[in-house]
Amino acid sequence: MASTTTSTTTIDIPSSDLLHLIQSHLTECGLHATSSTLRLESGGVIGMPGLFPSTKGTLVHNAQEGRWGEVLQLLESLDLDRVRKSYLEDYNRSIVSNYYNDGGDGGDGEQHDGGSGGAPAAENNNNSSSLLIITPLEKTVAMAHEMTILELAEQNEVELAYATLRMCSELLDRSLIVNSDEIDNEMNENNGDQEQQEQNAANNNTIGMMSSRSGDVERRITALSSMRRTTSSSSSDRAIADHNLLPANYYGPSNPSKQKRRDQIAKLLKRHVPEVPLKRLSSLLQQSIKWQCHTGMFPTVQRLFQQINNDDDDNIEDDNDGNEGGEDNEGKKKKKKRSKKKNVEQKFDLVLGNVDMTMSSGDGKKKRRKDGGIGSASGIGERIPARPHQTIRLGKKSYIESACFLPDGKGLVTGSSDGFIEVWGEPIMPSSSSSSSSNKDGKATNDINPTHKPNDLDSLLSNNTIDYEKLRTSDLPYQRNDDLMMHDSSVLAMTVSHDGALLGTTSSDGTVCVWKIADGKLLRRMERAHGGVGGSFFGYKMQFYYSCDLTMHDISAYIISLQSKTGAAVTCIQFSPDGSKILTGGHDSTCREFGLMASRMLKEFRGHKSYVNCCGYVVLPHSAVAGASGGDVGGGGNNTITPSHHHGGNTFLSVVTASADGSVRVWDGRTAEPVREITPPIPTSANAVIDDKDSIVGSKSIHTVVHLHSPSNTMIVIPRADRAYLMSYSGAVLRVFTRDDVQGTEFLAAAVSTSNQWLFVAADDGKCVVFDVNTGKVEKIIRSFAEECSSGRGEKVCEMSGLVCHPSRGFVGGYSNDKGQKRGILTLWK
Repeated sequence: MASTTTSTTTIDIPSSDLLHLIQSHLTECGLHATSSTLRLESGGVIGMPGLFPSTKGTLVHNAQEGRWGEVLQLLESLDLDRVRKSYLEDYNRSIVSNYYNDGGDGGDGEQHDGGSGGAPAAENNNNSSSLLIITPLEKTVAMAHEMTILELAEQNEVELAYATLRMCSELLDRSLIVNSDEIDNEMNENNGDQEQQEQNAANNNTIGMMSSRSGDVERRITALSSMRRTTSSSSSDRAIADHNLLPANYYGPSNPSKQKRRDQIAKLLKRHVPEVPLKRLSSLLQQSIKWQCHTGMFPTVQRLFQQINNDDDDNIEDDNDGNEGGEDNEGKKKKKKRSKKKNVEQKFDLVLGNVDMTMSSGDGKKKRRKDGGIGSASGIGERIPARPHQTIRLGKKSYIESACFLPDGKGLVTGSSDGFIEVWGEPIMPSSSSSSSSNKDGKATNDINPTHKPNDLDSLLSNNTIDYEKLRTSDLPYQRNDDLMMHDSSVLAMTVSHDGALLGTTSSDGTVCVWKIADGKLLRRMERAHGGVGGSFFGYKMQFYYSCDLTMHDISAYIISLQSKTGAAVTCIQFSPDGSKILTGGHDSTCREFGLMASRMLKEFRGHKSYVNCCGYVVLPHSAVAGASGGDVGGGGNNTITPSHHHGGNTFLSVVTASADGSVRVWDGRTAEPVREITPPIPTSANAVIDDKDSIVGSKSIHTVVHLHSPSNTMIVIPRADRAYLMSYSGAVLRVFTRDDVQGTEFLAAAVSTSNQWLFVAADDGKCVVFDVNTGKVEKIIRSFAEECSSGRGEKVCEMSGLVCHPSRGFVGGYSNDKGQKRGILTLWK
């Protein structure tokens, strides 16, 4: 292999530029307090290198409207020294470039002082004249200060105008000259060459030595005050008329009007204020990682081999079965050829988060997959599960009511109808027989490559690393001793904290428990969390007095709940982002937040008219729920409920709930105030139960809401109907997911892959429909999904009650709590 030598260019990046990047990133994220602290700790010299596009637009608009207080605040945040340094560097570079373009000898071939060719002399002259050069931004900032002083004097704030003038006198004298229209000068400088600009700067400095701009502004204010004192002694009508009179050339040598001068300064601000690109720091980090991956400095997953399993597997097996008798050799060759085509080389892209898949043949040649490559038309970056992989089986007459993966994917937790909570996923250790063999002398020899390590990345990502069919007992001794976590009734919902340390579970008797997964200890237990005396009846009583929305059915239901020994069933639960609180929803139509330290209810979110089936925390920008955008599909309704106040910052912690009443509500997570009510356009099913409005299988019941990270600030709402909706938090329907092969089926359960590329939906006909989230099209239909995910082998198909997706691998699991099964099972597909 021929080696090539490439020249390496080294760029020296000053530390101030790094601080500017961090400063811009903090400001863009809304961390203004942290940004101010960084500026103070850096000695106040690190400002913003420019303004963001939206902020720059606000600056220009404020200048046009004459809100100079806001304009000066924005200009104060700029780092003028950095802008000046950059301007002078460009100026000096253009001087040197023009010199060499002219021949490098001044045109007469003579030697100039200071070095050969005169270039050093030119650089020295540039350095000496740099103090005379005023950047266009400095002139514009000085004009904004001057306009502020003049308008203050016009508004009879003479004392404040004089005080501001004393503070800005140095800036005005250094940047502006007397009896000159800077607007016209600015236009001329943009059209002239660099030599003319330098000459103008020298002339400006000479004129400035004769008189000062601050003195000229002071004379204008004095003339205005003298004119108004003269008119004050006249009649009142004459005084009012003369009050709007201004001295000649008050706002400039050409005697422009106030609004014209504002517009002129606004144009200069728009032209000269630097514009900071959005997400500049994150873009640079991504580019650096890409470059390190390209040069081999960054460790990447080079090769992973997986077996392709698609719908054509059955056809391949049929073709192989036909090769018998005299065609055995030819059949073997075909099988061998097919096995080569099944090897897929994958290169994981850490930056983009997808997988680039290329076909690897036996001769070492590579061919990009047409149906799964990143650059293909279909754009498939994540494989769709195609066949059953592993099955978890419970005891007889015990059914799975809830399940979830651990955040690291090394365990799967299930909750059963008899109250047991079990953690599945036993690591598979390599057997000794596969790692060693005996030679002729009977001595064991190691057959494993000495460079291979037991904890190698390939072994960690192998499909057979974890056996989900077995209980996890290697590091959870309480399960080995049959000391399982347990409720007194069915475990209806569960969630795991973000660090994977805590497990939250709920039951049908209204009990909420928090467990420590490492040792199985019960940390918190809250009985009758919903439907108990702890605020539910009081809340409904107050609602009855003030709104009269309650019916006798609601009151009687709560009286029965209060008289019973158990609370209302708790159907959903989630940990807060910091893990200090839990959020639950139940059959009492409420959502509640409990503090783990205090072991009591902190907030109650009340407003739904039926069971709360789904709840969760979401960090949203205020603009996401500010107002419903146009273009709702199907006429979905939504109501905006304005909170009493907004908190500081661009984002807020919200609580999103979904109910069997067919609505999704967004709440302020801090005050428990309703922010928005969203009603998707759910069609009414002909066979839906509509007599009982509180039925969980009602015609408009929403059983799942999935919050997406891509597209941002969106969610997928899945009701018990024949369609699902991609919606914004303002209530706009962005996309509708419907089946094109059959009409009238209902969606029973749903889950979204970790990459937010696939939406898996279990339908009531026993099939699993896979939608592409980006396009809304059906990518695949797994026809025997319900049959493989339940133990009911009769003619009746068991309804699926839940789906789970692996956090890092392409596994999807399904389970059913149908009582007609022999036993509860959960089947993982890959």
